[in-house]
Amino acid sequence: MFFILPAFVLSLSSCFIYNTREPALVKNVDIDQTLRVAKDEIKKKDFGTSLSIWVLRDQVVAPKQARIIADLYLTYIDSIQSPFDIWHASWAISNLYRLGDDAVKAELEIAYQKAKTQPERLEGDIKETAEEHINGKKIVTGFIHVGGLLYAYGHLVVPGNKKYIQSYEEYLEQKE
Repeated sequence: MFFILPAFVLSLSSCFIYNTREPALVKNVDIDQTLRVAKDEIKKKDFGTSLSIWVLRDQVVAPKQARIIADLYLTYIDSIQSPFDIWHASWAISNLYRLGDDAVKAELEIAYQKAKTQPERLEGDIKETAEEHINGKKIVTGFIHVGGLLYAYGHLVVPGNKKYIQSYEEYLEQKE
């Protein structure tokens, strides 16, 4: 029993961490439908609300999609109080900006400048981790642990990949 708990905790951490985009990409994500999910989720203002844009942070987005993500972020970040959500929402913007092309960066610029300051709102270990993820020299990609992956399965729309939801409508059905 003594070894089961540490093994379980280890299985939930660090199994999906990368420093490049390619291993973190999910093929065939429908970004537009996933953004519909994100809009619904971020309005909830529950713990974990930021994960709705966090799951997109390593995916390739078009400038128009980046604008929607930036608007969501800028609309909600000041009202988010949870250190976890401040960190994850800002990390999402940072990755999307740093991995994006010039057109995506242009759409995210204001959100990115704000995201870079968000670790100042945090304290302790979470502040240090957020600072590393948002402003660090290395870009941290991937779903990080099983919890992140499981969240992605229920919130990224990936038609044809049965591990993920297939449509915005399926997301709505799962909420009922």
